[in-house]
Amino acid sequence: MKRCAWILLVLVLSGGLFGQQAVDGDALLADPEWRSGYDGCQPDPALLASLRERIRGSRLEVYFAFWCGDSRNHVPVFKKIVDLLDLPELAVEYFAVERKASPEQKYYVAGKGVERVPTFIVYRDGSEIGRIIENPKVSILEDLLNIVL
Repeated sequence: MKRCAWILLVLVLSGGLFGQQAVDGDALLADPEWRSGYDGCQPDPALLASLRERIRGSRLEVYFAFWCGDSRNHVPVFKKIVDLLDLPELAVEYFAVERKASPEQKYYVAGKGVERVPTFIVYRDGSEIGRIIENPKVSILEDLLNIVL
């Protein structure tokens, strides 16, 4: 019984029960399509400078799927923006999610309310201040800027 409890604790702490796995941001670019999206992204320098000033003190989480077309379109662009911000203190975590086990499963990550991917969540002072779900309203850069304003 003690062993089962230990295994369950390890699975919970590792995210294994939630169908997500932490991914190093640089590993995203191993796929040629994802790399192409990253390399082809040329964010507006003025908007990037404005975001750089306003995003300080934030933390970001990205929930995505390698099998998802929207993730393939938007996550490399997000990564390029983050890399160009060049803010070592900006904490960004990437989590790959598995396909839903059944059509009845509502969330990819229930504890975070992640129903669609990609989902970009922005936190400040430990609280969520906004998110981009699946597709940005304008662009990843402009939507992030609107969140941190």
